[in-house]
Amino acid sequence: MRKFLKSGLMLLASLLLVMQSAAFTASAESFPCVGIVVGDTVNVRTGPATDYESISQVWYGVTLDVYAREGNWFKIGIGDNKTAYINADYVSVRPEDIANRGSFTAGNRVVEMAKRYLGTPYVYGGSSPKGFDCSGFTSFVYKQLGYSLNRTAHSQLSNGVEVARSDLRPGDLVMFKRAGNSSVHHVGIYVGDGMMIHSPQTGDVVKYTSINTGYYNNVYYTARRIVR
Repeated sequence: MRKFLKSGLMLLASLLLVMQSAAFTASAESFPCVGIVVGDTVNVRTGPATDYESISQVWYGVTLDVYAREGNWFKIGIGDNKTAYINADYVSVRPEDIANRGSFTAGNRVVEMAKRYLGTPYVYGGSSPKGFDCSGFTSFVYKQLGYSLNRTAHSQLSNGVEVARSDLRPGDLVMFKRAGNSSVHHVGIYVGDGMMIHSPQTGDVVKYTSINTGYYNNVYYTARRIVR
């Protein structure tokens, strides 16, 4: 009798430990929250399984808005109020509500993504980490965060909303047009403090440049806000 009682108590204790562990895991994932990508190149899909279409990829260090868990998949925000799914194995969830993450705005995430490609060579027509032209760079950076931009600098005038120069924020597209020309010929990503990250020209690389002095100050045209 004592043997059976002892076995029963041990089984009950084991069950309690499992229940406590499950409760802790559930409480650690309180949604919505912030997630950090911990894989090198991770597919973002239309649904919570590998059978669903891959619509983009994200990279190590990208910050995500995580809304829910479905099995081993997180439901995430990808811009324009759309959602998608990413394998939970490649995302570290932080116990931080989306609404309370302070100054780390969507625009800051654009800047952090752009910084990953500093030093990448300029390639005419390039739109990958092997080489970028100016609009190839801006469209690629935004694509990693789930936003679709037009391909050329001038056509990106149609993306987002116009922003006054005095109201620039990190992540805004800054655009340049020479006097007498009808088309925007260059675009970069504003990072704050009068600086942008851009892919300038043949023989150069993705880098920081001031928009308030020299050539780019003289040909500054307008800015567009893609993320709010």
